[in-house]
Amino acid sequence: MELLSDIRMDLTTRTLLLALLTFRSFDCWPDGAPFKTCINRFPKHHGQNQQQTPSPYVIRINQTSYRPSQVLQVTLTSVNRTAFRGFQIGARLSTSSSGEDNDVIVGEWISHDERTTRLQYWYPQKSGTKNCATHLNNNDKEEIVLNWKAPSENVGNIIFRSGFVMDFDTFWSDVQSDEIVSELGSVSKPPVTFRPPSGEIRFSTSGCGRSKGCFLYPHNCIGDSCQFGVTYEALRRNGSVSLRFELIGRADGYVSFAVSEDEHMGEDETITCISTGSRNLIQHGYNPERHNDQHHSVDLSDKIVAKIDGRIVCSFVRPVSASLTYVQENRNKNYADVTDLIRNFDLANHFYIQMAWGEVYKDSSVLKKHVEIPLVSPRKVNMLNNDVVFGVGLPAYLKAHAILAYFAWIFLTGCAMILARHYRQILSMKFLGIALWFQLHRGSMFAAAVITAVVIIIMFASLGEWSVIATNHAILGLATLAASIVQIIFGVLRPGLDSGRRPLFNYFHRFLAVTSQTLAVATLILGARLELVPVDLRYSLTVIIVVSVASLLLFEILLEFVRLYVIIRTAAYATRVDDSQLQMEGDKKTSPSVSMDPLKSFVLAVFALTAFASFIVFSAYVGIA
Repeated sequence: MELLSDIRMDLTTRTLLLALLTFRSFDCWPDGAPFKTCINRFPKHHGQNQQQTPSPYVIRINQTSYRPSQVLQVTLTSVNRTAFRGFQIGARLSTSSSGEDNDVIVGEWISHDERTTRLQYWYPQKSGTKNCATHLNNNDKEEIVLNWKAPSENVGNIIFRSGFVMDFDTFWSDVQSDEIVSELGSVSKPPVTFRPPSGEIRFSTSGCGRSKGCFLYPHNCIGDSCQFGVTYEALRRNGSVSLRFELIGRADGYVSFAVSEDEHMGEDETITCISTGSRNLIQHGYNPERHNDQHHSVDLSDKIVAKIDGRIVCSFVRPVSASLTYVQENRNKNYADVTDLIRNFDLANHFYIQMAWGEVYKDSSVLKKHVEIPLVSPRKVNMLNNDVVFGVGLPAYLKAHAILAYFAWIFLTGCAMILARHYRQILSMKFLGIALWFQLHRGSMFAAAVITAVVIIIMFASLGEWSVIATNHAILGLATLAASIVQIIFGVLRPGLDSGRRPLFNYFHRFLAVTSQTLAVATLILGARLELVPVDLRYSLTVIIVVSVASLLLFEILLEFVRLYVIIRTAAYATRVDDSQLQMEGDKKTSPSVSMDPLKSFVLAVFALTAFASFIVFSAYVGIA
């Protein structure tokens, strides 16, 4: 689970800040691709897809067949003298032997030019066996010659597959040699990932809490209303216990599931289901830190993948206890400095469940970095129990950030602006020696500025640095805070009521108020529309914000009509009564403006209730996400 490279999370963030499973590749490493990409040979250069044109590079083998332990000469070369700078190659079981795009790299490289090439190994080989080769520098190359030794046992027909990098933006990840036939004939095919006809696999929540455990999203969903989910059911066979998993996810490329010791990303087992039309497979993986490495799927069986109604659905069986061998490579020292780390995941213990989803690179099974925040269970789960838990889509600090910002800039400032504009006479009574309307107005605006500072501090404290993906949202948020601070300073330094500069102050004071409110609303909408927010939540939050702002404008327009009505009535009254009579009557009860006070009080009450109700609805949507 690797979140957007644009967002780095500190230890307080879980996946996201997330997230699950994006594979690191040999991007911009002139001294060789990392061994972890031996399986896909795909460089993630600024998220770019591989070339769709035929490769100018080929793989030539000096034999068309092989026997166990035989040595073959493998040549990487250009067909038109077009140089390449990077490569990564391994021998794979051919589809005629494996039945699918398998994750097995066979044989070993036994000799190479140490000036241009270094050798690596990938699972399930042991560290002494080099089954993968890559470049040692980024110099131009037109030919690389290697010697490969076949396994000591017959593995069936094989094929060599290599990635070639011409330059940073131009590469091919899956150049294949001709099939090399085993002279000993074919072998039995390993289990394959089966794509059933539509309708033969369905994700079901039936039995959740009784015969199986379930992790579901959104909250309280059932059956087809669940956009994402994992179910797990114990299978007892011949005295051993396994777990059958079913996954569902609304995704175009993949949906991924992880078990973790905590809510954060790192040291997690991951299983990813991929369905792109041309590719349907399940990948096993491990999160050493904030990225995912594909692993050999040795412990998974009964694998099924399908895409139904725009959702990826898959199932597989996994032993209750499984171990992964993670190879830690130290690139700061000798490249031979590697360490095998054994990670055991016994699902009889309690783990957090995490889910992420996203797209794959074109014509590959390589995962792109997911954008939306991954889901996490609210507590640890024992998968031998039949618990039902609902996934949490937003971490607590993001929920606090959103709810506090909405309260400040929809409820508090909305009330403050209306009070100052329309309720000076009605709320003219003194409170602590100052008019009540002014106390409420000043207190609300000051509180909004303080809350704005708090929500910004929350984000920087949680993320630890600037978030590129939310740049526009963050810039507007900082501008809102700056405008609020200027407004407060401007208010403190306001001229007296009888000052000639008072009208100019009033103009700029109102201008800053409208500017602050506009910036705040734009910030809220941009925040709700961020790609990392779940799609359904983006729409709901945007609607709530827009409706709330529209309501505020409607109340403002209504009160403006009332104000204009009072002005017109007062002017008409003044034409019928001379000044001396008005002076004598002097009773506020005869003023036309007072006659509208009950209506204005009612409007204020309705507005406050409406604004607070929208805050409650907004908080509820964010809270259960």
